[in-house]
Amino acid sequence: MSIERTLPERIRKRLSGEPVFSVQADLMLNGHFGEMWLAVTEREITLWGAEDEPSYRLDARELTEARAVNGIGGGTLLADTKNGPVVLSRYTAALSAAFGFAAKWLTAMAKGEEPPLVSKKEFPRYCPSCGNPLSEGTQTCPICKSSGKVLRRMLRYAKPYKGKMAIAGLLLVLTTVVELIPPYLTKIMIDDVLQPKNAGSALLWVVLGLGATSFIMSVMQTARGLIGVWVGSKLMGDLRNDIYHALMRLSLAFFDRRQTSQFVGRVNSDSEAMRQFMTDGVIWVSAESLRIVAIFAIMFGLDWKLTLFALLPMPFMITVSMTLWPKIGRRWYQQWRSIFRLNVLVGDSLQGIRVVKAFGREKTEISRYAEANRELVRHNIRIEGLWQGIFPLFSFIAGVGTLLIWYNGGSSVIRGELQLGVLMALISYLGMLFAPLQWVSQMINWASHAIAAADRVFEIMDTPSDVPDARDPVPIGTIRGEVEFEHVTYGYEKHHPVLKDINLRVKAGEMIGLVGHSGAGKSTFINLICRFYDTDEGRIRIDGVDLRGIGQTDLRKQIGVVLQETFLFDGTIAENIAYSKPDATPEEIMRAARIANAHDFIVRLPDGYDTRVGERGHRLSGGEKQRVSIARAIIHDPRILILDEATASVDTETERQIQEAISRLVKGRTTFAIAHRLSTLRNADRLVVIEKGKIAEVGTHEELLARDDGAYRKLVDAQKELSRIKGVEG
Repeated sequence: MSIERTLPERIRKRLSGEPVFSVQADLMLNGHFGEMWLAVTEREITLWGAEDEPSYRLDARELTEARAVNGIGGGTLLADTKNGPVVLSRYTAALSAAFGFAAKWLTAMAKGEEPPLVSKKEFPRYCPSCGNPLSEGTQTCPICKSSGKVLRRMLRYAKPYKGKMAIAGLLLVLTTVVELIPPYLTKIMIDDVLQPKNAGSALLWVVLGLGATSFIMSVMQTARGLIGVWVGSKLMGDLRNDIYHALMRLSLAFFDRRQTSQFVGRVNSDSEAMRQFMTDGVIWVSAESLRIVAIFAIMFGLDWKLTLFALLPMPFMITVSMTLWPKIGRRWYQQWRSIFRLNVLVGDSLQGIRVVKAFGREKTEISRYAEANRELVRHNIRIEGLWQGIFPLFSFIAGVGTLLIWYNGGSSVIRGELQLGVLMALISYLGMLFAPLQWVSQMINWASHAIAAADRVFEIMDTPSDVPDARDPVPIGTIRGEVEFEHVTYGYEKHHPVLKDINLRVKAGEMIGLVGHSGAGKSTFINLICRFYDTDEGRIRIDGVDLRGIGQTDLRKQIGVVLQETFLFDGTIAENIAYSKPDATPEEIMRAARIANAHDFIVRLPDGYDTRVGERGHRLSGGEKQRVSIARAIIHDPRILILDEATASVDTETERQIQEAISRLVKGRTTFAIAHRLSTLRNADRLVVIEKGKIAEVGTHEELLARDDGAYRKLVDAQKELSRIKGVEG
């Protein structure tokens, strides 16, 4: 077994036997950077570098346990042997998860236990092309990414609006053509009109021509701007919809591994960068390319020799621009990573502001933010400084071409070989020519930003769900509510299962109480019923149908959940109660509230059911939020009900009201209840005691209490003792 990368053949050939496990390190034993390989056979453990001989050999029989000791910036894999500890390998912080798994695997091997399962999702990933480690939260290699492929995919979003974009492009082309007329009219005015022998009426017509071109350009620019606003808004809306749809499609496991604050930027900032490039950048490049061709044609027609002088700086400008492209792209990526880290820090601090203030850690958070902010400032200076340094250079080079024309053209005018009007027209056209060429570097900057944003957006869209929906879901209609666990094993980290070989059959309408110490696996048990996660082994059936064969929408229409940490949306109480049934009538909402013992406190509020609860429901007390949550479950009318610590952290009177509401809610439904106070589960049909991920006992309250040495009896006695210590009657 190899973690993520295959053991090189040169090492495999020199091992004492077939490798059973290997992992790559990025530090040598002396702490310097370097590629090292830890290889394990049934007989020995060896560490290999670039040399043909290993750095050490350790007899596998001497190993008693392995430990991954993590420090600042890295860690050490230690082996406890019969002769003392031995350093097996060193690694940077990026490989902490991999070597944590390696320690568990080696320990299991030393103790003769079954090795843990490996999940590649938990270990550092590498680009298959260049071997560059991929940063957490991204599947795109910033070195090997195909900008052309990303660009083509991005432009597909413009396809539905190609008609209007073509009109905008045509208007831009016409505007560009009209912009070329004034310099030529200036030439005519200087060489032909402003001569004593010519009539004054010609001057009027030339001036009217200049005015007409200015008016036409204004009209076309206005029309193009209005079309751009319409197309840009539509494009932005399509992008945001697709990103949000992709986020809603992904499983909870995806969000468990990432900070949610990063997605706000992807929905808004990244989609705006893509929109700006597609609606403005593409049309701008097309029009400016046409303008350059037209200007060259006119300049060569006026004087081809002077035009060649103007072209001398162009190869240098184009070469510099193409050289800068990859460097700017990498700097945009680094800047985005800095912004991402800053957003995560702000999100965490503000969401946990009560904890921050409770422990007086404001200065610490300010210091953390200042450090992250300094890093972002440094990256901003690097990328903006690069641009600010290149733009004046391009302006200077463009000015050299202008000076060459002034000198050579001016000399020709003095000698009478060139008309002054032709020289002035050439100077004007040269200014129009170098304006877009000077902005080539800005266009590269612009395109790099858009492509980097598109990479992040398409990464979300391309990420497969860990819990895929069935291709041909089984139509289940209204279920009875029979639930069966068959040899179910699951772990959030695949090598560390939380539930192990769970077997349980629950009849329709039965109430099951889940009991056990914190961390035993109770919440994981109910998460699997909701199919927030898929089992690693075994299966769960509802009415005899495998959960994987049921459409997730159909499944969750049949399941109602009341959690300990109630989440309410920032809306009215009525909107929160009717969340699962948006078309519910006021009568249905009030009926659900009465069943949940919530109606009385709601009508006492100034706005009654139209009272806004605030962000996360902060305007309501914990007990009030819980009763609104119960009302939300009641109006959902589920066949399977899940109660996760629904009465925790409330006072006795509020608990009584919630218990009354729950007793009405559970009637006729299959119910799974987790409760902090074991006394609240006395009315359950059966209690399931979970210990260390396994079912320890199953039975009624009385049956389990009668077992003197039973796990449930110990839990009850411990809770009574705790209540006695607190002076509360058990």
